[in-house]
Amino acid sequence: MKLTLRRALAALVLLAAPPALAADATDDNDAADDEPKKTPEAAPPQPTPEGADPCIDEDVKADLFAKRRQRTSRDRLFQQTNRHELSVRSGYYSSDTFDGVGYIVHHAWGVPIPTFGVFALAYAYHMTEDLAVEATAGLTRLTSHGGPELERTFAVLQDQPRRQLMFDANLVWSIAHAKLRLGGSITHFDFYLTGGGGVVDSALSSGIAGNGGFGLKFFLGRAFGLRLDVRDHVFQQQLLSQSMVVNDITATVGFSIYLPMRE
Repeated sequence: MKLTLRRALAALVLLAAPPALAADATDDNDAADDEPKKTPEAAPPQPTPEGADPCIDEDVKADLFAKRRQRTSRDRLFQQTNRHELSVRSGYYSSDTFDGVGYIVHHAWGVPIPTFGVFALAYAYHMTEDLAVEATAGLTRLTSHGGPELERTFAVLQDQPRRQLMFDANLVWSIAHAKLRLGGSITHFDFYLTGGGGVVDSALSSGIAGNGGFGLKFFLGRAFGLRLDVRDHVFQQQLLSQSMVVNDITATVGFSIYLPMRE
């Protein structure tokens, strides 16, 4: 009987031991979970280069400056350097001593050619984007519906031709390259100054002349241009026995073609 009781007690001890060990293991795991987890330390911030703005990324700053840099002549879409320009111009001629001429009919080999008050052909060679030399030949006609004095002047002239020829050699300086939005497209243009000398040949003058003025040139495509010119021609005229210096103004519209047509 005693032996049987001892065996029963031993069996009970063996059955009670595993739960106790499991409980101990569970307590150890809970204790490990309660410990604070170590986080990796953040890297120290990089020092800001001297003179740099800490609030702006340097790559973004460089990109903005690249987009806003000033365009030079090499960046222009329309190149003029080492190109030849052929132009036809026509417009209004304002005479100092005679009537202004807005429309006349020239006769060449018996063929009537209607033009505006002045008709001109020009050739220019562009040495750089800013400087060019230009030669111009122009034609107009002296007209008058004025007082008796001018009528007597033409009576003295009798059947002499009233045409006036003008030949000029100028230096052209483009002082500004700009662009303008017209509708949905952007047009590039130049503003330029010009000055030079030449001769005026007519029944009333046949001597040297000076001229100066300004103009706008709008570029069309890669080889064409539309130009507006205002020139002041200064020369000497002889009316009867009186000699005087006159200032004749021309305002013209012209069309240009550039050679070679491909840049």
